[in-house]
Amino acid sequence: MVARDDAAALAAAAQVDAAAESGVLAGVPVTVKDWIEVAGMPCEGDQSEGTGRVPGSDATAVARLHSAGAVVVAKTQPQADHPVHGRCEHPADPGRTPGGSSSGEAALIGAGASPVGLGSDSGGSIRLPAAWCGVAGLKPSYGLVPNTGHVPVVGFRQDGRTVIGPMATNVAWLTAVLRVIAGPDGVDGGCAPVPIGEPADVPPGTVRAAVVESGGGWRPQPSTAAALDGAVRVVEERGGMISGEAFPVGLDESFDITMRYWRRAALSGAEADQQLRDWDRYVRRVSRAARDVDVILSPVVADVAPVRRDMVGEDYGWTLPWSLSGWPAVSVPFGVDGSTGLPLAVQVVATRWHDHVALAVAGWIEEAGGTTWS
Repeated sequence: MVARDDAAALAAAAQVDAAAESGVLAGVPVTVKDWIEVAGMPCEGDQSEGTGRVPGSDATAVARLHSAGAVVVAKTQPQADHPVHGRCEHPADPGRTPGGSSSGEAALIGAGASPVGLGSDSGGSIRLPAAWCGVAGLKPSYGLVPNTGHVPVVGFRQDGRTVIGPMATNVAWLTAVLRVIAGPDGVDGGCAPVPIGEPADVPPGTVRAAVVESGGGWRPQPSTAAALDGAVRVVEERGGMISGEAFPVGLDESFDITMRYWRRAALSGAEADQQLRDWDRYVRRVSRAARDVDVILSPVVADVAPVRRDMVGEDYGWTLPWSLSGWPAVSVPFGVDGSTGLPLAVQVVATRWHDHVALAVAGWIEEAGGTTWS
């Protein structure tokens, strides 16, 4: 945690108790990544030094949580090592990194201190720490949840990847929170009025799944590969159909496009234009490949949380494709690594606006537990 106001949280909880009618999240304690504004609580954003900035209003997603009866109890640390806030510990092993950038959210939920939180994800910042800390995390479809109140400010023309999304102890919480925070707010021009389907209405026997396999230098460790194989079997046992061909995600291609995006300020005009053309071409290609597919199963990360070190771009190799495409992706815990006892996870992806399908399949995998696959 980087900020808390116990008196305000208790007062908000008392208001929920006294209310004649309660919202769908009435009394649920939630935590919020520091990059998302909460009125009256510090919000440093991505600044490398303390600013003392305290916003006077909530981010849209936070305001909607409040309206649904949720009680914000703390702001959480972005990044595993922060120049202002210091070090964020992994909930199971302080010698390991929790990942980032929604580090504090994943660590608190993984430690049982918070059932639900809000993070943000540009290239894997919800999904990667969720996987390493053993919690569920959803990167929603781009444009489903308003980014209003995210600091740094992100716009759909300047940044077509960043989303605010839920992290939680289970997939059911992800679904409940998504229903509350989704929908246009009249401020974020990139947010679309798309209805959210019901995961319970997804018939298992009709689901067509494809699997992302190793390619180039991208190879998961044996326990991660075993977890993925186990998740595939869960879908098959539910009656789902698994494609006989690996999904052609192009991990090298998505990594190259993202690396150029991250250093776009140093590109020439022609280079920046080419990066955008390559990005568009990549999305068209994976969209065509997914015409006969409902979900894609893949690793979230290659291995369990590593011994403490700085994050590198390659850590996000399995999450980057779905940030470029804008598709929903769920990181769902699935078993533990036999040698370290650390959490394993798989990634469930659906095409854009089909968040409920990804959540449905993630729920099946979560229900299976996964301990037999590690």
